[in-house]
Amino acid sequence: MVMSTGSRVVVQVPATSANLGPGFDALGLALDIREELHLWVLAEGGSPEIRVSGVNAGIFPEDETLLAYRSAFAVFDRIGMRAPPLGLELVTRIPSSGGLGGSAAAIVAGVVAANALAGKPLDRAGELALVAEIEGHPDNVSAALLGGLVVCVAGRDGLVTSRLPVESDLRAVVCLPDEAISTKSARGVIPREFPIGDAVFNLGRTALLVAAFANKEWGLLRDAMDDRIHQPARGGIFPALHPTIEAALAAGAHGAALSGAGAAIIALATDRFKEIATAMHEAAARHGYPNQTLELGLTNRGAEVITG
Repeated sequence: MVMSTGSRVVVQVPATSANLGPGFDALGLALDIREELHLWVLAEGGSPEIRVSGVNAGIFPEDETLLAYRSAFAVFDRIGMRAPPLGLELVTRIPSSGGLGGSAAAIVAGVVAANALAGKPLDRAGELALVAEIEGHPDNVSAALLGGLVVCVAGRDGLVTSRLPVESDLRAVVCLPDEAISTKSARGVIPREFPIGDAVFNLGRTALLVAAFANKEWGLLRDAMDDRIHQPARGGIFPALHPTIEAALAAGAHGAALSGAGAAIIALATDRFKEIATAMHEAAARHGYPNQTLELGLTNRGAEVITG
């Protein structure tokens, strides 16, 4: 396909929360705050035009190292096509402090936009395989691409996903500490081996969590979002984690957990949102983590090409 100068697409991609407690690297949930990416074809020989606006303006690089830009070029590498010179603007709405899938949204936005510009040579499975390869784990990118609650596993012949729609009465209250946690550090503290009892504990709760969403039994989330695989170790480098989870539950949340590798902490609830947000904010602050809180809807809308 020949892409003409000025061809443009606009893509929107939701934030995500991964793991949800026990579903380590296997569960992702789409949240209704959306990054927006504008991608267009420049004249032959033109220099790249890269802009970042929104909450991360001045934080993300405005050059070819920008993750969304690199992810767009990964599409052309995958399909064996010479990439045209591109212009890009990333409109950021996901805070960069970590835990809401900002990197996953950037990757998915770049891949979906470039694929659309190229005439969609990759189907949805091809997009999913590429974004998971770039990210290195599939949970956030799967939910960002597909929306809803997504179960993702490495199958016999590649990545396998199953999507459950989410209900509008369930909402997320998110505590966002100002201080980020390095994903590399958060992964580095997780033990390599676990007692069989801990593995069984997480297997049962992951199944219970999926059943809670499938059957809309929100009262199950209190137990279903418990974890013995990664949160105990991560609590050692993030002292506010467990007190903030307990504060959310005491204030009326159905369940609460570390969001991805953190530092965000997510609580799921059907009411008492302000009380939960206040309780989480105060608990994290008492343990040395200034923070902000957000109340977000869940969304069934994954990545969408808005124009182009």
